[in-house]
Amino acid sequence: MLKRLSYLLGLVGAILLLAVQSASADAPVTGRAGRAEVRFMEGMVDHHQMALDMAEHCLPKAATDAVRTLCQNVIDAQTPEIELMRGWLSAWYGIDYAPMSMSQLMELMGLGTNTGMDMGHGDHTTNPATDMPLMMGMMAGFDRVEGIAYDIAWLEAMIDHHDDALHMAQRVLRYAEHEDLRALAQQIIDDQTAEIATMEALLVELAPSS
Repeated sequence: MLKRLSYLLGLVGAILLLAVQSASADAPVTGRAGRAEVRFMEGMVDHHQMALDMAEHCLPKAATDAVRTLCQNVIDAQTPEIELMRGWLSAWYGIDYAPMSMSQLMELMGLGTNTGMDMGHGDHTTNPATDMPLMMGMMAGFDRVEGIAYDIAWLEAMIDHHDDALHMAQRVLRYAEHEDLRALAQQIIDDQTAEIATMEALLVELAPSS
């Protein structure tokens, strides 16, 4: 009887220990790790939104199927990543964060959307902190070029944009403690490094003399 009671108590203790460890693992990260995670997720949500704006602009204007496919791939990959990071910000830190698309920013500034850069993405909670100059800078000159020249300009801009994402992801790996976030950061590094290689190869094909 005592042996059975001792066994049961040990089993209950082990269950309680696992429950405590699980609760600790899901608790919000504090200190430098927490600040680094929040900065990364908020920054990458906005960064991904810029990529979506660029990709939406590309779809009707791309002159080649290869570039058009890349644009769609960006949308397909980064849309769910935005929602994933928004979910983590809410679950881990109680932060309701959403990007603002270029069209929404223009509406907010009273510019309307008849600027040649109308890139709506449905309903989002607006974020006034989104970097409007950076978004406009990434797309500067897109409406002054057509055909292959547009594809080349888009590829060059997206390579620069991806390069920024790589630096962001590499930095957060120094501090992040949530394993899901670390896995996403590494996935961004792997995926966007591969896409940069693809885009560099396309540039060689489209502009062999440049």
